[in-house]
Amino acid sequence: MRRLVLMRHAKTRASHPRGDHSRELLPTGIQDAQEAGLQLRPLGLEHALVSTATRARQTFAALGLDITVEYLDDLYHEGTDALLRHIGETDPAVNGLLVVGHAPTIPALAAQLGNASDSREADRLQCWYPTSTFTEFTFDDDWSSLAPFELGHVRMERTIRR
Repeated sequence: MRRLVLMRHAKTRASHPRGDHSRELLPTGIQDAQEAGLQLRPLGLEHALVSTATRARQTFAALGLDITVEYLDDLYHEGTDALLRHIGETDPAVNGLLVVGHAPTIPALAAQLGNASDSREADRLQCWYPTSTFTEFTFDDDWSSLAPFELGHVRMERTIRR
C-alpha cells in the first residue's frame, strides 16, 4: 500500500521585502507545523517533495520528520499537472510520500484525488484548506497511476485542518 500526504505550508507573514517566495513562517505557523509533524510521524513517510519557497521549507523543517527531501521550484510555480508528474516520478521503492506546497495547487489536487472516494469532502477541500492542513490518501498501485482519469483506486483517508 502507498500513502500520499498533501500538505499546505504553515501560517506565514503577510509579506516580505524580497517578495512572496521569501515569506517566512509566523511563530504560530511553526507551532502548527510541529503539531502536524506529531501526527505525520506514525504514517511511515519516507520521502518528501517540498516547494522551494521559504515558508514551505520552514514548514518541512518544523515537522521534524527524518526523511529524505527534494526541493522543487515547480511546486511553487506550477499547478496540479506538474505536481502529479513529480509524484508519478517518485522512486517505486518509496511507499510513503509527503508533498508540502501551496494553495491553490495542494487543495485542488487533494480534491481531485479525493473525489472518487468522498465527493462532498472533496468539494469542501477546494473551498476551505487552511494553512498546515494535510490530507492523507492510500492506494495500491504505482505512483505513476495517479494520472488524471485513473483515480478510482485512491482512497481519501482523512483531512486534518488546523
